[in-house]
Amino acid sequence: MSSSSRGLGQNTRDGIKRIPDGEDDKSHISSQARDNKRPKHQDSTNDDDDMTPAATLSRRCFVTIGATAGFRQLLAEIIQPEFLKCLSDHGFDVLDVQCGPDHPWFEEHTKTLDNTQTHGIQIRSFEYTKNIQDHMLACRNQPGVRQAGCVISHAGSGTILEALRYEVPLVVVPNPTLMDNHQAELAEECEAQKWAVYGRLGKLPDAISRSQELVVQSGLNDLAPYSPPPFPVPESERVTLFDWMVLTCYPEELAKQQHLRDLRSVTENFQHEQAPAGHGIKDHGKLIFD
Repeated sequence: MSSSSRGLGQNTRDGIKRIPDGEDDKSHISSQARDNKRPKHQDSTNDDDDMTPAATLSRRCFVTIGATAGFRQLLAEIIQPEFLKCLSDHGFDVLDVQCGPDHPWFEEHTKTLDNTQTHGIQIRSFEYTKNIQDHMLACRNQPGVRQAGCVISHAGSGTILEALRYEVPLVVVPNPTLMDNHQAELAEECEAQKWAVYGRLGKLPDAISRSQELVVQSGLNDLAPYSPPPFPVPESERVTLFDWMVLTCYPEELAKQQHLRDLRSVTENFQHEQAPAGHGIKDHGKLIFD
């Protein structure tokens, strides 16, 4: 999308926070005033009897395009006033954007947005981050602090796996510039399994609306505080392709489990060969004698 995209108007920095390349994104927290219609809220833990009404809680959107390829089409769409208005209408107040190599381009275009075009959304951008977990968890609900927000991601398997691990609402947007547009197949499967919403370029406001419907249907505003699970997932509990894909990120654990399977197979074969005919039966690798 060109720099003449609709909605890019006055040359002002209202509502925009940029993070210089090479610096930790966590050190740049903007003090921009929120839209007057949205009550202020401090990120602090409240007692159950003093819970802030859900309508006043913060809601954050995190956009990540990955670390290898640019995705300017997605970056251009998320700064359109129509998209920002959709975020505001759904109670969002912060938009964090990991831009990759297109960060300078994104900065150049967001500096022309004024507060009427951002609809009160605080925009913060950076090239890369070492704290993607923190950004994703900021989109997960926390009782009394924030509602479930949304992660918008390119259809990279690693990013999808991480978002699913943290149980955050997810919109997956395939990058059509990649070879064979293979990401579209992954996005379709994620939506078919109700793991995520398939976000289509040109229709992202609709994807946000569907994502918020999925939040209600899946109870993502009612989750307990996040606690890291045993990882990788134990073999007995792996029920999806994603569970097995994650294990490939842990080669030592994968080799260990393969070694244990080999040992069990050798043991079972040995016991089977040694068992006298008619004197025992094999049950889960053990011999039970009469």
